[in-house]
Amino acid sequence: MKNICIILLFLPFFSCNDWLTVESEKSVTYINYFKSEQDLENIMISIFGNEKKIFAPFYTNHLDISGLLCDEGGDYEGFRTLNPEEFFGGNMDNWAIHYSAIYLANMMEENRFRFEHISEERADYWIAQANFAKALFYFDVVRQWGEAPLAPGTESTDAFGKSSITILLEEVIRCANIALKLPTYEKLTDANGSVVTSRQYASLGTVHTLLANIYAYMGGISGDRKYWEEAEKHASLVIDGKVGYYDLEPDILALKNNTLGAGRKSVETIFSIEINDRDEGRFWSAMFECRYPGLLLLDYPYTTTNPENIESNYRKPTVYVSTIEDLYERGDQRLKEYWYKLGEVGYWQPTDWDDDGIVIDSTWKISDYAFLDKWNKEIRSVNPAVIEGGDAPLLAMDGNRVVWRLADLILLRAECRARLGMETAVNDLNRIRNRAGLNDYSGSTDPEALRKEIFHERERELFGEGVRYYDIVRNGYFREQLSWAYAALTDEEVKDGALYLPVPRNAFDKNPLMKQNIYWSWRQK
Repeated sequence: MKNICIILLFLPFFSCNDWLTVESEKSVTYINYFKSEQDLENIMISIFGNEKKIFAPFYTNHLDISGLLCDEGGDYEGFRTLNPEEFFGGNMDNWAIHYSAIYLANMMEENRFRFEHISEERADYWIAQANFAKALFYFDVVRQWGEAPLAPGTESTDAFGKSSITILLEEVIRCANIALKLPTYEKLTDANGSVVTSRQYASLGTVHTLLANIYAYMGGISGDRKYWEEAEKHASLVIDGKVGYYDLEPDILALKNNTLGAGRKSVETIFSIEINDRDEGRFWSAMFECRYPGLLLLDYPYTTTNPENIESNYRKPTVYVSTIEDLYERGDQRLKEYWYKLGEVGYWQPTDWDDDGIVIDSTWKISDYAFLDKWNKEIRSVNPAVIEGGDAPLLAMDGNRVVWRLADLILLRAECRARLGMETAVNDLNRIRNRAGLNDYSGSTDPEALRKEIFHERERELFGEGVRYYDIVRNGYFREQLSWAYAALTDEEVKDGALYLPVPRNAFDKNPLMKQNIYWSWRQK
């Protein structure tokens, strides 16, 4: 596949002309581009690059930090306590990459009339791929920032203010519905006619999963039953195998190895971001890739060989053994597979010294902390210049970045069914429990009690995978499940945007129509 270099003179809200330049042997503009199907796939590959930056970043985004289940936030505590200095700091979350991808999707669609040597069927295919990506990026913008701009046409030079959440979600659904033209995963092909094996290419099952998440979100913020009905319908199409074949891995160890780990091939994966050595260029890197929020909790035995070090590392998020034991039931296989020797890791703690300061007595102490082991295939530097005679730095945990997997969707359907008063909600819950080695749920089936249990099951199953904050907001549990700062929020502050990120600073450049959301406008300096 030939390489292309896409240069986007992108400014937020398209306050000036955006231009695409393709560099091959000759410099051409998009006016004489679109001459082959490969040109369309190259644009999608550029969009895939933006997906990686948003859904598999090196750094955990701020809302994922707020939602991470831990006892001590370390350097990230300010995000958990709504500290404005953190949210407006140098690493302020930004939506520019989202709108860059949306621009590319719009550009492809607007230039369909230029397509040459491409059948209508294949043109529809690539337009559907682009619309899935556009729906995905807009949906992520809504979940993180709430009100935001609706991108104009690619030739527009006008400044634009924010659109309402309702208008944005209408656009999300419109784009997702266009993407419903995609085939099932088994029938995906690339520009050369070869079978697609990457789960980053959208398929019919991926689109219905997106729609299930969109409608569940709309149900959560509006309380309208019709959205839960729609979410349940779309989830069922995927779970029941009507839009492609998906299944749970047989046990938690297989889930770790095949779905989340280095195996990378799993019937449980619905949508994932491709991560591999060839694309990452890790040889000169010494930085750890924190692709999942849960990797903030990674410690012994991967980042240190001495579990005692965590006792004095106040900069790092940590979680106690007692917290994890309270979360999971005895006999749950996830206690064994997600956590490294939970409640067994210890070290020799000095208790007496001689006059020269030499330790003469010590006692074995079991660490109070839980050590994450959900991702456990290490990638370390092999570059002598980086290692420099010391330990090879940990660069990543091997595996793709899974965005959606079947267990996630089954539990989302369980939540929908609980809200709809459907008895089958328990069946979905039990399917995930049974895979983890547990008996059927025997607690209350009152809709609200069952919904709370399903929320906790999502915490257990999807620990650290980046869904907890959005689960909390969708269920309205932020006052009880997040920090004291969220518990203290008034209804008016929530209405004013406290649960969203502040509008990024560069969104105001050359754009007099942009406004900060009310909650953060009173707190920015």
